[in-house]
Amino acid sequence: MAHCSRCLIPWSGNGGMYMMEVDRVLRPGGYWVLSGPPINWKANHRKWERAEEDLAGEQKRIEEYAQMLCWEKVTEMDEIGVWRKRTDTAACPAMPPEVRACDPANPDDVWYKNMETCITPSTTAAGGELQPFPERLKAVPPRISSGAVQGFTAESYEEEKRRWERHVKAYRKVNYKLDTKRYRNIMDMNAGVGGFAAAIFSPMSWVMNVVPTTAELSTLGVIYERGLIGIYHDWCEAFSTYPRTYDLIHANGVFSLYRDK
Repeated sequence: MAHCSRCLIPWSGNGGMYMMEVDRVLRPGGYWVLSGPPINWKANHRKWERAEEDLAGEQKRIEEYAQMLCWEKVTEMDEIGVWRKRTDTAACPAMPPEVRACDPANPDDVWYKNMETCITPSTTAAGGELQPFPERLKAVPPRISSGAVQGFTAESYEEEKRRWERHVKAYRKVNYKLDTKRYRNIMDMNAGVGGFAAAIFSPMSWVMNVVPTTAELSTLGVIYERGLIGIYHDWCEAFSTYPRTYDLIHANGVFSLYRDK
């Protein structure tokens, strides 16, 4: 789900480019929730100090872009609108001639790339082969089983999973507070396929999995398929967050990645 609550993004501008970016990162069957202008503009235009015709035009364009992206509107209530990305692309309208499909060569190559007015084709149904959470945390992700990640097989993935389970077991012997509320916000600076986060998983904590842009393999997609959260980052740059955000930072092999930087 992607949620925008008065996030000040001009969704109706730039030929729908921002909504196309949401469509790119949203799984088939996923939801986009828009809270705030222009939703329910008839009741709020005076409070927002916006002209009725401007708000009406803005919402009309959003509805048109949503239809073009093959999103179905689920509901509009008060100041909240909800759209769902369809799972059956056969029922989608034909792509307008002025809109092109994005280059499918490497859709994961997004670091320092400009957004484009293009639509990323959906290749799988909702969830694809993903198991429900938390089972998917331990299951072999589709990107691994399909061979999309070079150097990883289902067997090597399972071995990687067992390796991190052994490591975390050793960590717990050193620090018995790992399974308590002492460590709520955790970061893994070089997450790989998310093995550390999966092994340390607990309802009492969450892990920000960072895939360095200098890493040999792009594994962020695997992390998301496991039901975890993550981000790309170059550790030669500052990490965009508040001071003292994290209670525990895990760094495995990070310095080796930047030895020659």
